[in-house]
Amino acid sequence: MPGPGACKCETHLEDWLHLEVPLADGTGSVNVPDLLRSGALSTVPAAEHLYVTSAHTNERRGPFHWRVVPHSQLGRFSDPGAPASLEDAIFVQPEVESVLWLEDGEILAIGAPRLCIRGVQAAVVLALTNSRIRTLG
Repeated sequence: MPGPGACKCETHLEDWLHLEVPLADGTGSVNVPDLLRSGALSTVPAAEHLYVTSAHTNERRGPFHWRVVPHSQLGRFSDPGAPASLEDAIFVQPEVESVLWLEDGEILAIGAPRLCIRGVQAAVVLALTNSRIRTLG
């Protein structure tokens, strides 16, 4: 995976440290530094298993280059009844090619071969700020 400077990221996490991410229930928001401290943006390169095969359909998906392990911290920012899912909001970020929840929503697999770790984290943060992942009131 490319490091900062060798990547094709339009933005990096450091560009968004000032953002507040609204909670889905409307009770407040969380700033990006607090997201980092909570472990919600824990990101690692995918060392192996770049492809995932569905147990139900035998469909092969991927490649996935990154794993985001949010420690169950991302569910509070999106609503299952919203017009778009968090995966959809990440997928439309620049340079993201594929997104899939693994292990019953415990790990986000992200296909983004030209993004560095800070670019992947920026893509997740920008997706979390997308109002379409929350129910429109």
